[in-house]
Amino acid sequence: MRKDLFVGIVLVLIGASCYSLQSTCVKLAYGQGYSPGEVIGTQFVIGAVVLGLIKLASRMRPARPGSLPVRWPDRLKLIAGGASIGFTGSFYYLSVAYTSVSAAIVLLMQSVWMGVALDAVLTRAWPSPTKLVSSLLVLLGTVLATNLLGDAAHLSVLGVGFGLLAAVSYTAVIWCSNHVAVHVDVISRSFLMVFGGAVVAVLIALPQLSVRFDPSIIWGWGLVIALFGTVLPPFLFNKGIPATGVGLAAMLSSVELPVAVVMAGLILHEAFLPSQWAGVGIILGAIGLANVGAGRAAA
Repeated sequence: MRKDLFVGIVLVLIGASCYSLQSTCVKLAYGQGYSPGEVIGTQFVIGAVVLGLIKLASRMRPARPGSLPVRWPDRLKLIAGGASIGFTGSFYYLSVAYTSVSAAIVLLMQSVWMGVALDAVLTRAWPSPTKLVSSLLVLLGTVLATNLLGDAAHLSVLGVGFGLLAAVSYTAVIWCSNHVAVHVDVISRSFLMVFGGAVVAVLIALPQLSVRFDPSIIWGWGLVIALFGTVLPPFLFNKGIPATGVGLAAMLSSVELPVAVVMAGLILHEAFLPSQWAGVGIILGAIGLANVGAGRAAA
């Protein structure tokens, strides 16, 4: 396996795991009485500010030989593409508010087959057998790991709708990370995309924020959720996805589910059935199969 591909795989896995950690934090924030609007708006504003400060600090260092300033057309493309980050966070948090964390995650994981399908449409090439098998295994594993069949009667229509919208926008995040102004440095790309996401998130959260805003959310959960949901994932995805490609990145992002399951068990004390653990094992096996396929393709 190429070194850049290996590094890309590791970065995407870490970025997806960060999203898992934030879902547990969001559930805890809801338990303390904070609204989805407070969580969504605070997370993205803090994330944009932090990445903006990192960008300013990077400009104080000597420019690398051959580096060019970011052109306005590229800035606008990245800001527009970053809107998908805002939609993903907003829809996912709303899904968590209306349904269980497990159901919200399994709906978000539909981005696995959506990413493979999008990659096939854009490249006009049928997915490889490895990607097809891995996608099917991930879907089977998510159904078992979330006990979806047993909890189907308790699913909220709004929760399902927001979850599927989050999966669509998450697929767009992965695509933008691999296609939109990839020649721009990672720090600038991350800041501009999160800035675009912050604009969308604040507009979505504005109705709730105009009614109530508790400043304690900033130091209570905002900083932690911003780190795991807005600062680290865009940076890691922008760095790793150009090396892995959209299809493989979509499958690697499914690691979010087993990590979320472990965190929910340790922190939220959610019970887990043996069949659900089997589902987690199937997902991990599918991720391994995807990586083996990628390694053979790059050999």
